[in-house]
Amino acid sequence: MSPSNRPVPGSALSLRQVHLDFHTPGGVAPIARDFDAASFAETMRGAHVGAVNVFARCHHGYSYYPTSVGTTHPGLGFDLLGRQIEALHAAGIAAVAYVTIGWDDLAAAREPGWVVVGKDGSLHARRPLTAPSIAGGLSPDDGGPGAPRWSLLDPATGYGDYVCDQVRELCGRYKIDGFWFDICLAVPNYSPWGLAQMAAAAVDAGDDRAAAAFARRREIAFLERVSGLIRELAPDAEVFFNGTADAAMGELIHVQTHLDVESLATSPGLWGYLHYPIVARHARTFGLPFLGMTGRFHKSWADFGGLKTLDQLEYECATILAAGGGVSVGDQLRPSGALDPAVYRLVGRVFERIERLEPWLVGARPAAEVAIVSDPRLETFGGQPASAQNPEVEGAAQLFLERAIQFDVVDPGADLAGYRLVVLPDGLVVTPALRAALEGQLAQGGSMLVSGTAALGSDGLFAVEAVPVDYLGPAPTMPVYFRVDDALAGQSELATDYDYVLYDRASLVRARPGAVAHGSLSAALFDRTWQHFFSHAQAPVGESLDAPLAVVDGKVGYLAAPLFRAYRDHDYWAYADVAAALVRELLSEPLVRFDGPPWIEVGLLRQGPVEAAEGEGGRPARWVAHLVAYHPRRTAQSVPHVDHSWPTAGARLGLRMGTAGVARCYLAPDRTDLPFRAEGDYVWIDLAQLPTHTVVVVEEAPAR
Repeated sequence: MSPSNRPVPGSALSLRQVHLDFHTPGGVAPIARDFDAASFAETMRGAHVGAVNVFARCHHGYSYYPTSVGTTHPGLGFDLLGRQIEALHAAGIAAVAYVTIGWDDLAAAREPGWVVVGKDGSLHARRPLTAPSIAGGLSPDDGGPGAPRWSLLDPATGYGDYVCDQVRELCGRYKIDGFWFDICLAVPNYSPWGLAQMAAAAVDAGDDRAAAAFARRREIAFLERVSGLIRELAPDAEVFFNGTADAAMGELIHVQTHLDVESLATSPGLWGYLHYPIVARHARTFGLPFLGMTGRFHKSWADFGGLKTLDQLEYECATILAAGGGVSVGDQLRPSGALDPAVYRLVGRVFERIERLEPWLVGARPAAEVAIVSDPRLETFGGQPASAQNPEVEGAAQLFLERAIQFDVVDPGADLAGYRLVVLPDGLVVTPALRAALEGQLAQGGSMLVSGTAALGSDGLFAVEAVPVDYLGPAPTMPVYFRVDDALAGQSELATDYDYVLYDRASLVRARPGAVAHGSLSAALFDRTWQHFFSHAQAPVGESLDAPLAVVDGKVGYLAAPLFRAYRDHDYWAYADVAAALVRELLSEPLVRFDGPPWIEVGLLRQGPVEAAEGEGGRPARWVAHLVAYHPRRTAQSVPHVDHSWPTAGARLGLRMGTAGVARCYLAPDRTDLPFRAEGDYVWIDLAQLPTHTVVVVEEAPAR
């Protein structure tokens, strides 16, 4: 395998991966009868694939090799896994073993005591006599109590020993480049055994938070056990546990070699086109390499007959690269064991370009200057517990993506020193450690934007003294109305003589002496109730609340309306324009200026200089800007489809270079020179046409 296939030296991790599902029920036989090792490897190699996740054990519970631990699929007459690994290695392609953890129907049928029991006493087992619906891509039953599509097992039972025994067997039998474990979930188990375990640990099973925290501790302990076992038996193998790349991913960084953000954007109710860009900007802050996983499917996993267009797959892969990740494309092998040629023609066209781009991808680091502090909460994802981001975090991320603001989503314990602006989402609790980090960031010349009740203590005082307002309480009506002043209106379409509705609850504050207040809030005439209501929606504007919309004091801004969450929930352009104006005031001279439509995402990465070595040339430091055009079409479906694209003309990109000179500007991978001009601290590039994915490279002139 070429060095460019492996961005981490000695690692199996490739920037071009295929995740090859093979969940196959026992009633299908024979299976893999058309598998041909030479054809399999040549198809993958011809599609420029650098690594493949191949199946050891699937959700149905069957293994795809002669196992003495599990159960070989009854329709399989040879060692499919072994033949796949051997063929891939002969072609210079890494082979990663897929092992399911959370879902295994066969193990559940044979060992019912391993199955998780819900709080209502129902088994988390596949519902009998019920065929899951495929209308929405995943079964509606997946979210119901006790009715996931697959049987959910508790690895804290003897099932955990079963998983570890199979890992030992695989490590002893094959030269495996890595392990990809699926469905790693922390779900409370209320079986008699599970209740006894909680009682022994002095956990109140009736306390949902306590039960969830106990399940999380047990899940972490099990994943530490598996990771330690692999480090002992196959120390060079990659390890990833799927299901952990959520808002609490920082708790499990230590057991993994990389992260893989599963995000099939066209899967309704699960991911969508904003999921990966947000999660990736959190994942990339932990110092591990990471991948973004999309699929070739029209909808979701195992969508046989579903295939994306080139424009669509190129767009999805481009968003992955723009955030700094490698690419994994999901496919499902047919029961015959033969790959679909059309799939790999499509994948090959996309991967061929990614391979050509790799000189500008390997070693590139995100250039974020804004940090949104994460504020996770426990919700459900696909019917199972998961840590999700505060909607305010998601709304801020959506806004920043549309305005070309380079940002990360960071944990409260992250180092904030490298960020020019830190955003605290409404509702965030500021601990003493976070307060010290924020004060240190401000002392170093940084800025801070506080939204609503962020950093507000139970005593009604803000934990960070620099917040330039006194908190008076929540607004008396919901909605309220706001007016903007000239500073907030700027060059936007915002009118200074109009009352814009805020559908969510606002905060009333008083600006401290010396601070500058922007805009104003007014109450609605009255709250809408069954007793009195006005026309079809909210009551119109009433009296002034004599309270500002925003307040700024030097490097610290306060926003009295939760505009980030409101933008996420209501998609009102006025919220975005107001919040963006406040960000502009706090973040003067941003790293990126982009004169172009908001459907073009700009992701900026930086590669450091490389010294010339014997037989190889060096290179200067360079900035790599990914411009990704999103072209949704109108549809009656819940998920927009971006299956066609067309070049966008007339955009202009500005990068703040400071004192660094520019030696050259060009398009990658073809190295076509682009004219540029310097204006102050910025270099400006006019872009005649932007297709789905454009990569602009700006090389710095050597220092004199």
